[in-house]
Amino acid sequence: MYPKEADAKSMPHRHHWLRFSGFIELATLSGLLAQQPSPSGLDALLADARARMSQGDAAGALADYQQAETLAPQSAELHDQAGFLLAVLKRNPEAMDEFRKAIALDASFAPAHYHLAVADCLTGDNTGCIDEMKRAAGIDPSSFLYRYFLGNAYFSANQFPEAVTEFKAAAALEPQNPEVWNRLAAAYQGANDFAASVVAYGRAAQLDPGNLTTRNSYGLSLVQTRAADQAIQEFQRILAKDPANVDAAMNIGSAYLLKGDMRDAETAFRGAIAKDPSRAIAHYNLGLALKNQDDLDHARVEFNRAIQLDPAMAEAHYTLGILWWQSGDFDQAISEMRSAVALRPDYGEAWFILGTALKQRGSLTDAVQALHEAIRLRPDDPGPYNTLGQTLQLLGDAAGSRAAFAQGMHAKSVLDANQAALLARGASRK
Repeated sequence: MYPKEADAKSMPHRHHWLRFSGFIELATLSGLLAQQPSPSGLDALLADARARMSQGDAAGALADYQQAETLAPQSAELHDQAGFLLAVLKRNPEAMDEFRKAIALDASFAPAHYHLAVADCLTGDNTGCIDEMKRAAGIDPSSFLYRYFLGNAYFSANQFPEAVTEFKAAAALEPQNPEVWNRLAAAYQGANDFAASVVAYGRAAQLDPGNLTTRNSYGLSLVQTRAADQAIQEFQRILAKDPANVDAAMNIGSAYLLKGDMRDAETAFRGAIAKDPSRAIAHYNLGLALKNQDDLDHARVEFNRAIQLDPAMAEAHYTLGILWWQSGDFDQAISEMRSAVALRPDYGEAWFILGTALKQRGSLTDAVQALHEAIRLRPDDPGPYNTLGQTLQLLGDAAGSRAAFAQGMHAKSVLDANQAALLARGASRK
């Protein structure tokens, strides 16, 4: 819907805004028009429109506004309100024309820019949405509504740093609004600033302690920053209030995985699966916990179950392939790695293991192709160079083999130097 200013605190982050709701209070509009010469009958039309809108009669209110436009054709406000009512009636092209007329009459009228931005978003024109929302926020930077929805538009376009800027501005305008802190936290995550995300989710949880979705997001952000114990406490709070919450049960398992506590992770994932056996990711994570306990047969069962539930889970194919490769079943390993790279062509690790397994099976030409792809995707990893060198040596390509080994040695020296620099920086901080 097109929200009113008073509705901003309850707005969802997606653009499901189009339902009947006055976006400018008619009393406010009447006041704006009262500052201009009012033709006879205009006040009566506005009063009738107000009555019709209170009754949910969008078509009748639109007729009033269209008649009012003939009495005050230079009123940007009237065109803007008519555009809103057209949008309510799902006559979006006409609505957008009205918003543009309003802007042509008064380019400084921020609501028309805002409503045109919403219309652009609803038609999938994210560039137009951002441009118009920026104009609205530029005219009235103190509007929570404009800054908040500009942040959402940036977020939808995966422009996370820009979204952070707008959500921070919105949070400064309404610091007690938990939803804007939620959105700011999500934007920080998109920008890979996980520490800031923890702070923002923590603020949202503080403002709305009963919101279990917020608490779950807060816990996940703690997992991302490796604060596993604190994350477990948050998930336990959720389960205390909602024992059937599958997400919290799964996320406790993820926190235990992070801690390296595989037995508790296994218990948590089995509990989540008991609540909902259809979650592919729960079976996959249970497989990881079992694999890390060297229970490879049962891990294989869980990875296969994850793939049955979600055949597009490239990571499950990859990890299952690793188990087959480690057990010496190169045909099965190759099959799973081919599935992984078909699903994720940029999966450099899978290309490397695919090339390694092909080499070990004796499919040397295919191995060379897979290893070249691994190198293209991960040029800083010395492993694929060395395996390529071995493969080319077996093929009798001595010069190619030497070149591959040399590149591998160079990649390793760079990697070692970077690790030493990191250690030195850590030591200097101490």
